[in-house]
Amino acid sequence: MMKILVLELARLGDIYQTWPALRALKRLNPEAEVHVLTRPRFSAAMEGLTAVDRIHQLPTAQILEPLVQLNMDVKQSYERMSSFVETLKVHNFDWIVNFSFSPFSSLLTHALTGPNTRVCGYTRTNDGYLSIPDDMSAYFYAQGGVGRPNRLHLIEIFATMVGADLLPEDFRAPELPKFSGPLPKNFIVLHVGASQKSKALSAVTWAEIVKSLWSMYQIPIVLIGAPGEKKLADELKARFSHHQFMDYVGETSIPELFQILMKAQMLVGCDSAPMHMATLTQTPCLNISLASVNFWETGPRAPASFVFKVPSEKDINPEAVAIAIKRMIVGEKQDLGVVPVQEGTPSYWALSSPTAEFDWQFAKAIYMSEDFPFTDDHIFIDGMNKLCEVNQLMMENLEKVSQGVEIKNLAPILERGEELIETIAKLSPSLQVLVRWYQTEKIRIGPQSFDQVLNKTIEIHILLKKITDLYQQSDWFQDNVEAKQEQK
Repeated sequence: MMKILVLELARLGDIYQTWPALRALKRLNPEAEVHVLTRPRFSAAMEGLTAVDRIHQLPTAQILEPLVQLNMDVKQSYERMSSFVETLKVHNFDWIVNFSFSPFSSLLTHALTGPNTRVCGYTRTNDGYLSIPDDMSAYFYAQGGVGRPNRLHLIEIFATMVGADLLPEDFRAPELPKFSGPLPKNFIVLHVGASQKSKALSAVTWAEIVKSLWSMYQIPIVLIGAPGEKKLADELKARFSHHQFMDYVGETSIPELFQILMKAQMLVGCDSAPMHMATLTQTPCLNISLASVNFWETGPRAPASFVFKVPSEKDINPEAVAIAIKRMIVGEKQDLGVVPVQEGTPSYWALSSPTAEFDWQFAKAIYMSEDFPFTDDHIFIDGMNKLCEVNQLMMENLEKVSQGVEIKNLAPILERGEELIETIAKLSPSLQVLVRWYQTEKIRIGPQSFDQVLNKTIEIHILLKKITDLYQQSDWFQDNVEAKQEQK
């Protein structure tokens, strides 16, 4: 029997985003035994997921305990970690999938990997350097995160890592005990907190939003949140003359939250676990997304959901948020600035700047074999010219190495070339898309024989040349210039 281990060492919300991929993984490998490794604090997010056969918990507190003592016993901590690794290695996993894009998870993945284990996600080489064996993880490493061009949702990224096309059945809530507490007949849910403090709103802002909403549309509001968010909920309620909320903050279990969301008309909140739970219950969401979040990657996926994107809390117009909530409740059309969920990829339709749009099209061309986008931005074109020159110089010197010149004699030139490429990337964000691809592919070469490393390095430079050549005085470039002039 094949055994698969999935590492998910992140927070509750991240774990819920892996549910569709885990279900698809089990659907594609019905005879396999699927194990998941998580942290004890967040293991509750696995409850009700029948696609998983066995859950392991990383004993974080036990492992770190010797390090927080006065004598700081590093050796004992290491021994405890090693002992835990050995208890997992006895399963002889055939496939390890690391859904946690973190340095620690890469080290742990490598420690658990056997000689014949297939690995997806971050791991390590035998000499300790980062290893990225699969294309999707390499894509996310280079292009994912806040301020980068990725518009693939994490749900799709996880599914691609396990080779799955998701089906509607992969998005469903778990079958859990019913919530026994009282609830209004028609209500909306407000999550007062967020997954991190930098992503949350203050009680003052929430109160202004609620007052604006109630001034135009009266509807009961049920408050939810973790025990640590109880103070925030109390501060919100204190701003109203009567207790006009049904408050379950800190008083519900994870299964009970699912039941509340299933009965609600919609969920309002920032980036959080409930927002991702609502994807499974198919509860429409209004996600208030600050600049510290890339909503393309982690926004709500339930049909009829929207993202209200603002740079920071001080930029929020409470009345505009209230109008968006009301329009969702009554089914009215939203303003263009409110981002709707859509089917397909990307998962959202949003107005974006020409630069952001170009970067996404550029990334798709590099990674997904789509057409390269045209631009006559002189900074980008000048940077491409410089990249082309530096790349040509490096290719010439690599060719000399392949012909027998000792690498140590040309190393200073090659090292200077790498420095220049990194400097050129700073000219524009669009150039960084290409340079991050280039640097990531260099990382992926890993420890091999000298000739193998040399040949793969040359292959990467050849691919870089093909891209930079497009934006030189090529036929493709000239045709696009002429077409743009005709449009004018």
